[in-house]
Amino acid sequence: MTRRDARRHAFSLVYQLAFFDHKIESLAEAKKFYYDSLDDAIPTGKHAEYVDRVVWGVFDRQVQIDGVIDNFLRDWDLARISKIDLAIMRLAIYEMLCEQDVPIGTAVNEAVEIAKDYGTDDSAAFINGVLGNVARHIKAEGRESIG
Repeated sequence: MTRRDARRHAFSLVYQLAFFDHKIESLAEAKKFYYDSLDDAIPTGKHAEYVDRVVWGVFDRQVQIDGVIDNFLRDWDLARISKIDLAIMRLAIYEMLCEQDVPIGTAVNEAVEIAKDYGTDDSAAFINGVLGNVARHIKAEGRESIG
């Protein structure tokens, strides 16, 4: 399993959070439901640690992350973003702000690749635009500047 595979597992879990109450029990339920439904490899070792860390991180910082997304939207409302696109951006912004070992450009590129596979025809360009603006701000001001 690669970090890319682990990131896709994390995306799936972050996406599921949109359908559960924002409670710790809901995250545990989402995780159990997701892993029970898998036919392929479940993350183990450092990849399982990464999945847990970023999913819990997005869960804990969702309000802050959504504020970042909202600040970088142009003529768009957070409520209009599809749940898939929102999950992709939440994961990428968490990585950009909190995962020091993930280069900012990698977080953006991986988000765009996930959007190509799971989003609409317009998702990749939309996500790239928003995350590109976030990334430029972070690079200019530092990772802590947005948080």
